[in-house]
Amino acid sequence: MAPDRLPGVLWWLLAVFVAVPLTAAAALVNPHVMPEPCLSCHTKVPDRAETEAGRYFLIKPGIDDTCKTCHECCRVGMLHREMNHPSDSAEWDRSRFQKPKSLPLHDGKITCNTCHLHRASASPTVHLLRKVRVGDRFGTDWSELCRDCHVGY
Repeated sequence: MAPDRLPGVLWWLLAVFVAVPLTAAAALVNPHVMPEPCLSCHTKVPDRAETEAGRYFLIKPGIDDTCKTCHECCRVGMLHREMNHPSDSAEWDRSRFQKPKSLPLHDGKITCNTCHLHRASASPTVHLLRKVRVGDRFGTDWSELCRDCHVGY
């Protein structure tokens, strides 16, 4: 290849290496916004009776494992003010924590879905968290979410 053509070829290769990943990323659909692609998380879309019976047909054995399919960067306790927050667990220190008053447990367990919504709500949220007042000039109010389980918070 002639040396004067080399820069053109390099630009073409660079364009391909940049454009292909961007095209692939644009093809991804966020399963948390309407209309959510149900089969991103479910092997079958559950009907109302199946949902009420707790049959969700998740792509992984549990809610936390299903969430980690995409949210592989998440670790239990991450972004929880350096505390080791339980998830996928039915065990907690009952002297310090109570069964949630309104947050959902799944098969008696705290899961990602206990604190996080699985789809975007009409009102603003922070990280799809339930019961969190989005910040004003005083910041984000987490207290209602935390008090649902944490005694004396």
